Amino acid sequence: MNSGTSQNDSDALKSRGWTLDSIKQQEAQLRSGCQPVEAVSTCEVGHGIFILTSEARTTAQVALKKSIEDGASWVRFVPASGAASRMFAGMLEPRESHTEEELKLRAQDFPFWSEKHRQKLIDIPALERPAQAAAWMLDPEKGWSRLPKGLIPFHQQANGVAFNSFQEHTAEWSDLLGDAAMHFTVPGAFRDEIEALLAMTGNQNIETSVQHPSTDTVALGIDDDALVRHPDGGLLFRPGGHGALLQNLDAIEGDFICIRNIDNVVPASRMKDRNLEQEILMGECARLTAERNALVAALHSKGFDAVHDAVQWLLSFDENAQKHATDVALCLKALDRPIRVAGMVKNTGEPGGGPFWVRQSNGWISPAIVESAELPEGMKGKGTHFNPVDIVCSVKRSDGNGIYDLIDFADGAMFFTAQKEWQGKPIRILERPGLWNGAMAHWLTRFVEVPNSTFAPVKTVMDLLKPERLDRSI
Repeated sequence: MNSGTSQNDSDALKSRGWTLDSIKQQEAQLRSGCQPVEAVSTCEVGHGIFILTSEARTTAQVALKKSIEDGASWVRFVPASGAASRMFAGMLEPRESHTEEELKLRAQDFPFWSEKHRQKLIDIPALERPAQAAAWMLDPEKGWSRLPKGLIPFHQQANGVAFNSFQEHTAEWSDLLGDAAMHFTVPGAFRDEIEALLAMTGNQNIETSVQHPSTDTVALGIDDDALVRHPDGGLLFRPGGHGALLQNLDAIEGDFICIRNIDNVVPASRMKDRNLEQEILMGECARLTAERNALVAALHSKGFDAVHDAVQWLLSFDENAQKHATDVALCLKALDRPIRVAGMVKNTGEPGGGPFWVRQSNGWISPAIVESAELPEGMKGKGTHFNPVDIVCSVKRSDGNGIYDLIDFADGAMFFTAQKEWQGKPIRILERPGLWNGAMAHWLTRFVEVPNSTFAPVKTVMDLLKPERLDRSI
């Protein structure tokens, strides 16, 4: 089919490292739409989700300590490119979002106000507070909604100083591993400001990156089924979703990478308990990595005599392992891939991807994090747990020689399509396979139940008024 491109598009394509075939492929995906995954069943406790016993938790902590003593490198990876605009969307119509009454009483309690703004909200009549607070939040030049979400102060410390989530992440990680490396993906327009803020931590091992233009996607008009263009004729390119960050993740030099979203932070009073749970996930990943490496070594030294043990270990990662790992070569192939340990919390109605046993394109039936949009109708709403994006990744090759090329373990067919509005017109947009969904489709995956208290996202500005956010006991 004619892609609808012209010679004038060539520079834009070259700047992204694209060919004409890249656009043709995206057009085909936009027209076909995303296909439901083949979800076999939900992952549940005892079948795909593990609850670690006290003994297993201790073993995990010992494994983490050993990995650090052996010189393993640990990195925290934080997707932080998102804008705060959605967080403040309810302020556009406070009455409709049922926040007006609370704002009358508590508008002055948000942690991001200056003392001057806070005092004014206290002084004015309660009826005026919602409108005044919304005006300040949404001011296009000075308001908070124009900023990246990570720059919004989320908590006030005991000394009255407000911390944003960049600062909370660095404090949390420092409490765990001192000056261990961190990596934030950030919006380009605010990169300098964010790097200046991070430099104040004193940790010289913090890096930032921006989403690669090569991961952008095109869009189709709903009305005319043609590529969407700006008024000047240039193609509309949109960010490709969080799955576009696979390139950023792939570029990190580290043996283990811990992924957590920018808005999932807790105040200092809750940090110790949450870091304990993070240690357990990290240690469990280190333990599984050591077991995998030992199995690989045994297969090389003992040959077929080691196949049975390898298959038994693989069964929790692939229910068809007895079919797929029948000899030494197949066992080595099955074992030689990245490992991830993902925390799962009990589903209490929060949005987020859920754990399912999925038949993958390679024939494996393996644990996977599946978004609602990827599920067939009969499977939606059935999960007992959901993914809070608390993931520990082991990316060093099983032979110890370098790290995996993570692109090799993604499933490009697990893209997303959706309908949006752009300049008053309906368009169909494309997102790349989600970072913890299709981008990690062919990893060895272990789900571990974690306490719901480890999941503390700020989705709306009103979340900042929850009691646990205002605890300044430390």
